[in-house]
Amino acid sequence: KDGLIGYELENKKFGVVGTGAIGMRVAQIARAFGCEVLAYSRTRKAADGIKYVSLEELMGESDIISLHVPSNAETKGMISREKIALMKPSAVLINLARGPVLDSQALADALNAGQIAGACIDVFEAEPPIAMDHPLVTAKNTVLTPHVAFASKEAMVKRAVIAFENIVQYQKGTPQNVM
Repeated sequence: KDGLIGYELENKKFGVVGTGAIGMRVAQIARAFGCEVLAYSRTRKAADGIKYVSLEELMGESDIISLHVPSNAETKGMISREKIALMKPSAVLINLARGPVLDSQALADALNAGQIAGACIDVFEAEPPIAMDHPLVTAKNTVLTPHVAFASKEAMVKRAVIAFENIVQYQKGTPQNVM
């Protein structure tokens, strides 16, 4: 058991940054585990059991913080050294959004100083493979994955269906999923 004792999610405060489709699903899952869900988003959706708060309040009160925002001018560096400093020493940060949303060096510094308990990172400033001197590679209490959450047989089929449907709609003169 040494080093393998975790903690229950029940009765923890789970912060969700970004309540789009994915963020809302994460919030629902957190609620199913008995978490109190705090949320911060530029657009608020009415949902049972989700309490919208300021980003500062979410960072300071949450036991787990999960990021689900796009990378754009508004969100670049959103989770800064100052925001990380608001976190509880027992808190864990999960970045499933985009790398530029988070200051990786500030996070690594906080982890190595024991200011927060841990981090799980699936996205980076550049797509993996990341350089071995990236600050999170050697950060304490950190789990890094190579941005593969989408890599399932089912997801590949869904992506193909979406791509083909986009082509069909474009040919009909009603393009969808336009960026």
